[in-house]
Amino acid sequence: MSEKNHVEKRLGELFCEVHPNAELDEAVLDRVHELRAQGAEPERRVLVTRRVALVGAAGCAVTAGLALGLPALLRRSGDENAFGLVIAQAAETGEAVAVEATPDGLMPQDGTYGSYLVLSLNLDASGTGLESVTYRVTESPVEKVDRPSVHEPVYEYPVVSLSTDGGGSVEAITVDCTPDAENGISRLTIDNESAYWAADETLALLKTWLDLQESWIPRNDEYAQREGETDEQHLERIKALDEQAEADRVALQPQIDAAHEAYLASFRAHAATTESFVAWERSLYLNSFTCAEDAFEQARLEATASFSGGGTQTRRYRITLVDGYEQVVSERFDALLAIDDDFSQCLEEELPWHEYPAPTAEQIAADPRLSEPIFQIEGVTEA
Repeated sequence: MSEKNHVEKRLGELFCEVHPNAELDEAVLDRVHELRAQGAEPERRVLVTRRVALVGAAGCAVTAGLALGLPALLRRSGDENAFGLVIAQAAETGEAVAVEATPDGLMPQDGTYGSYLVLSLNLDASGTGLESVTYRVTESPVEKVDRPSVHEPVYEYPVVSLSTDGGGSVEAITVDCTPDAENGISRLTIDNESAYWAADETLALLKTWLDLQESWIPRNDEYAQREGETDEQHLERIKALDEQAEADRVALQPQIDAAHEAYLASFRAHAATTESFVAWERSLYLNSFTCAEDAFEQARLEATASFSGGGTQTRRYRITLVDGYEQVVSERFDALLAIDDDFSQCLEEELPWHEYPAPTAEQIAADPRLSEPIFQIEGVTEA
């Protein structure tokens, strides 16, 4: 008899004659009714986190296990290669689960808000005989780059991708699930530049000015030596390119200056008072999440698990914003301001970028606004 069957047999002998009393039944049902009533309140934002959902589920499981015999709770579906993400256990059946904004869930790296949003991603998984899980992002929309730079010569890149603490996007992350294994930090990055710049009128003016400043510069590939071109011919062509570029810059300068003035006028209108500037910064912070969701709706987090018996299984997940996320993000913004509300550098440079602090574990524990779920995860393996 296998160890698993032996355990079921012993538990069956212990609990087959046990039945829940009326008080236990009533306590569990009262808790279920309480959670349902909270979710039905129309004017109150209620996000049932994984922790609350598991507490409620545990109470129901105790009642069901005692009434039906606990072995019923331990039986598997017959698939010994079943597994699931720890942060999405309740989502494996297709239900969306709100994930707390902490290192154990999906926590924004607050210094990186804007078109480039980075989230710490808890990739812990559970399952019998689970050895490792390899994660990939699939079906991400692609951002095209019109003018690649020397430092970033790519012409397109996925909007949603994975990255590690080493920096830079990676195609896949493999997590060792064996006991005591040490794995690095995993992050989910969203670089939805086009959507973010277009979502705010002042940022659109800033981008127009920045684009004009670069529009006269020849592309990198124009400087490359062509097939059959001698070194002398190559140098002559580069010289001609530089001369034409300078002429184009001079011709464009009035237009560049006008675009700069249009941006400054809009920026200074926001900066007229502290209140108006903070309100604008709040909207930019909110836009970084809204633009992230547009990309998340298309992308999928794919997890392929490998088991000690040699089997594998793949599951897929979708990440979206929770209902009422606008209030959650706004309250998080207020909590960050309580840590650092110094916008003097923004005002001095007349640029909107403020690097919000990454809250410490102590600050997160002390202020519930910093752990309130912003995102939810949903299993979509069969979709």
